[in-house]
Amino acid sequence: MPLFTRVSPSIIAVDYKNPDILNKALEDIEEGGANFVHLDVMDGKFVKNKTFDHEFVDYVKNHTTLLLDVHLMVENPEKVVDDYIEAGADVLHFHYEATKNPEALLKHIKSKNVLAGLAISPSTPAFKIKDLLNRNLVDVVLVMGVEPGASGQTFIPGSAEKVAEVRELDKSVYIEIDGGVNLKNSKVLRKLGANILVSGSCVFESRNVSKTIRALKGRDWRIHMHSL
Repeated sequence: MPLFTRVSPSIIAVDYKNPDILNKALEDIEEGGANFVHLDVMDGKFVKNKTFDHEFVDYVKNHTTLLLDVHLMVENPEKVVDDYIEAGADVLHFHYEATKNPEALLKHIKSKNVLAGLAISPSTPAFKIKDLLNRNLVDVVLVMGVEPGASGQTFIPGSAEKVAEVRELDKSVYIEIDGGVNLKNSKVLRKLGANILVSGSCVFESRNVSKTIRALKGRDWRIHMHSL
């Protein structure tokens, strides 16, 4: 499995409720060389904020050719994963902390030919998911670099080290880092094993979206810009 760096801009960094702004943002990151669009689904229960549901994901699916990187920050994700699979998720993450049976949910997602992502919050140590990794149940580990639930937070110290811990546990799994990712820390994150970088404010607040995405990718930016 090639482990060159992908970029997944988070759409919550823009006024996504405005169709004109949303469509322009999707166009900008698609033309700018992003690999995914990151969709943060918040239910107001697992995290205090609330964003959008599967209907919004379906809308995005019909307005971009980018792969959909769906991050469920919801309680009892097993109750809603099928809605997001049907809406077109290409990668579907749920939180380890949000379900009693992550193994069954990972197996279910994979059975639908969707990449199964397992997100871990800052308080969850990497070793907690070791058994799931050893059994090849996880396609993507999503390491949170901030507390889940809001855009624009500062990167939590130690998050990069957690990326390295996950990479040590599994040499080939995709590792996604979400929260506080910027041009300054992206080089270290790539070096420690992160190969999908989620970035919202850094991308959408930049003067040149394409240049920023290339910088986040580092030397890998020319390789298969729109492939997983």
